[in-house]
Amino acid sequence: MLKWFRSTLDGAGFGRFGLIPTLVAVALGAAMVFALAMQLVPVPAFAASVSIGSLGLTAELLTMRAKARRREIALVWPEVLDSLVSSSSAGISIAESFEDLGKSGPLLLRSQFAELCQDLEFGSTLEGALRKFKNNLGEVHSDRLVEVITLATAAGGGGFYEALRTQATVTRQELALWGEIESKQGWVAGTAKIAVAAPWIIVVLLASRPENLAAYSSETGSMILIIGLVVSVFAYRLIQLLGSVVQPHRVFLT
Repeated sequence: MLKWFRSTLDGAGFGRFGLIPTLVAVALGAAMVFALAMQLVPVPAFAASVSIGSLGLTAELLTMRAKARRREIALVWPEVLDSLVSSSSAGISIAESFEDLGKSGPLLLRSQFAELCQDLEFGSTLEGALRKFKNNLGEVHSDRLVEVITLATAAGGGGFYEALRTQATVTRQELALWGEIESKQGWVAGTAKIAVAAPWIIVVLLASRPENLAAYSSETGSMILIIGLVVSVFAYRLIQLLGSVVQPHRVFLT
């Protein structure tokens, strides 16, 4: 679970804030939601449901941002690889290639490559600078590039050009395949998630009426809310398992 959260955090562009501080902030936010819900509707089961729902909403928004950002990076990544292939064939060093990408590479990634060059200028090792670069992007294609550069550096540069060309070809093939799959499956999972959230929107609206509040406050009402929460969590998890497209996993996390 922590590995997934860390990977998603990196993918969303929030990795620099750190795993533990982010978890603490999310937990404090859920506690604040619980306290606010108790003030509005003084029913512990209802407040707990809203609080847990806020955690699910946070996770969903974070996942959506991570997927969107990773998709944007993936779409421009072939351009990065083409630039590195051209630089390698011309005998340009990897540091100069990064500098060129920081100035004239894809607009989305210029700041990342500029920061990478800055780290190298300030005395960071290539391995350390690449690790930071990889964590900042949080995307599988950048992971692969970093590992290719690391292995090529350890091998004295042998096979670097061929590895970059192969990676560029594979990346384009993956983008074409996953784009087609996501377009067909994305709306199915989205509709199912709306179906899970809809009953809770109704519950929140009904809680504004005194007679419904009295029903929720009863032992039977609280039990129904708890059962509904468990069913919703199970349904949401089932949607994630069955309705989501499995993306290539980041296997080079450190």
